[in-house]
Amino acid sequence: MRPQLTEDAADRFRRDNVLRYVGTAGAERDDPWCPVPLDAAGLRPDYVVGPGGGYASVQEAVNRALQEQRHGRVVIGVAAGVYCGLVYVPRASFAVTLIGLGASPSDVVLAENIDAEMQGPEYIRRFASHFANAPENVAKLYRRIAGLSPISTAHASVLRVENDGFQLLNLTVQNTYNCDRSQGGDLAVNALGQFRNGQHQAVALLVAGADRVQVQNVVLSSFQDTLYLQSPTKGETVRSSFVDCDIEGDVDFIFGQSTAWFERCTIRTLTSRAAKSWATAPSTDLRTPYGFVFNACNFTHDGKAQQGQCYLGRQWFEGVRATPFGAADIPGYRVNVGPVSFFDPPVGTISRATLNSVGKCVILRSLIGDHIDTTAPWDAWSGNEWNPRHRPALYRASDMLSPLADWLREQGQTYEDICPDMPFLAEYQNRTA
Repeated sequence: MRPQLTEDAADRFRRDNVLRYVGTAGAERDDPWCPVPLDAAGLRPDYVVGPGGGYASVQEAVNRALQEQRHGRVVIGVAAGVYCGLVYVPRASFAVTLIGLGASPSDVVLAENIDAEMQGPEYIRRFASHFANAPENVAKLYRRIAGLSPISTAHASVLRVENDGFQLLNLTVQNTYNCDRSQGGDLAVNALGQFRNGQHQAVALLVAGADRVQVQNVVLSSFQDTLYLQSPTKGETVRSSFVDCDIEGDVDFIFGQSTAWFERCTIRTLTSRAAKSWATAPSTDLRTPYGFVFNACNFTHDGKAQQGQCYLGRQWFEGVRATPFGAADIPGYRVNVGPVSFFDPPVGTISRATLNSVGKCVILRSLIGDHIDTTAPWDAWSGNEWNPRHRPALYRASDMLSPLADWLREQGQTYEDICPDMPFLAEYQNRTA
């Protein structure tokens, strides 16, 4: 199936519409945001990192600005070079602009090897010195992550941004994790020593609930989960803008809950490792107007891709443990609506938050490489064969509601219980009555 927008429908996905709304799903604030292109030549750094500057790392410069209790906007310039270490930019009384001072993004690289399966003691051993003299709002975040085992995808990033109004310009963020952490079992590896299966999430940039994040002329590189666009809490959205960026990975490498605009970006699929590759994995709430919107982008690959292996994306069925979709092959299988999602075979529950995680993605006026099967560019979640986490690709509201009609009736639920105040409900119910 290859759904396409009409011209009128596509017109609704203009940048200023997409970036206009923020807040609680279904009750977003109308808060127009029209990011102005960043001019590197016009930015004068308040702090300089690297040779000729006063700081050896970006984190040191961030810490100094926090200690000085700055206000307004703080510009941190980074001289040419490779900088290993983590960077955490917390909420503050100022917004941060982080700019590479080289001629191109490749001249300034923020790099580190960190992955979701890392245990707390290893995280402490490797990164305690990075945060030894950090102000409390950074140190508190470090201590929280250090107490986890494993640290999880939400804490496995090179650059973590919680700072509203954050700007990133003219540099590279690379997670150098090589998908080579053994997780037990007999798992195949490729010529680079990478495991083809297993959990290998390793984030380059995590936008952790920050709003109005502007990223321009930046390279983001990893394999699985390169760019994580995380909402502040489930059922809320914030906004990010990516212009003239290069983003690469192999599995779900642009993913998350929030709203994001991508313009003139190169989206590169790497295909030497995974049996299947997905460029996107949004988990947008059903009631949030916009998820990920790509305009005038180039979906390409590394030259090793094969059609049938690569997809534009799949919709992250976030938190699912037991699915109401499809015909179960487990005797006595039953799933009920409940406060949390869990599965104790053969009975499970699914929360409304999980049901609402439908994932929204629109691609406009973009080039799509021959690695994508144009007749089936979107994939099901957790495979096409039924399993307890299965969900087919959903292109429109009726694709979700129609298969759930009988199940909802058995639950004593209505469509309004799942998605209250959605404008399409009356139209859908009239059409199916």
